[in-house]
Amino acid sequence: MLGSFLILTIYSCEEVLFEQDISGETVTLIAPANNTEIEANSVRFNWESLEGATNYEIQIATPNFANANQLVLNTVTDSTFYQVELIENEYEWRVRAQNSGYVTAYSSAKFSVIPITNFSNNTVILLSPANGLITNEDSFNLKWEEVLEATQYRIQILDENGEPIQSETTNDTNLDITFPEGSLQWQVRAEKDNEFTLYSSRNILVDRTPPNIPTLTAPTDEQILTNPLVSFNWTRTLIEGSVEFDSIYVYRNLTLTDLVLKDEVTAPYETTLVTNETYYWYMKAFDEAGNESDDSTVFSFTINE
Repeated sequence: MLGSFLILTIYSCEEVLFEQDISGETVTLIAPANNTEIEANSVRFNWESLEGATNYEIQIATPNFANANQLVLNTVTDSTFYQVELIENEYEWRVRAQNSGYVTAYSSAKFSVIPITNFSNNTVILLSPANGLITNEDSFNLKWEEVLEATQYRIQILDENGEPIQSETTNDTNLDITFPEGSLQWQVRAEKDNEFTLYSSRNILVDRTPPNIPTLTAPTDEQILTNPLVSFNWTRTLIEGSVEFDSIYVYRNLTLTDLVLKDEVTAPYETTLVTNETYYWYMKAFDEAGNESDDSTVFSFTINE
């Protein structure tokens, strides 16, 4: 059943945006299930995705929402999971789905965080750098939260195949690391005598290599054009790493001070320019990590009617 829809915004007489009515739907909670006892310092909340929802509001109260002493968490996420560190106590958590026009009712469950009797049930809470970071820097201070009774922490760097390429231990809750280039994972576990927690991990892409310089192919240098609709083309060999993109720069003068056009583009790129003018253009490549190529050669062309 498609359900009913709401017209939210009219952009023109022909263009409208619809949002699905999800107000009668229910979010299915996965974990923690109702009345679960959790022996851990960190709790991961999971629920099923709901068609038509753009994000989810998750709340946690202690001891419950009917008699709340504290609203421990109130946040919105577009994921179907959330992890948070909690102290020993009784809690109730609830989730509702929403989009820009509708919300569902809350789905809720009660749970308790109980004392940790097994050290290995602890979870190392990673702080920085952020998960999924794409960067052209290679030196970082890894940080995580303290785990009670831990005598040391073990830190590993894994390559793109999940193989350890570096391992360190420290008594502190931070460590300076220099990463090699590549798609990597860093992970930390807490240790106490012969006991240890599971590793907590994050991904990082280190890309310190600038993209190749674009090679201009059209219009050719000093070409005379008769059509104001100009088709620009160029080539560039991609380098493995972060996503790369090209920017075009078009000027009215050889000193490159009178800018006509600057844009992120893909080849071929077409635009209309004023006739009876001479233009100077070049390309430059960038990547998501923040690297940039040198400027390409500058070409000129003239548009004559």
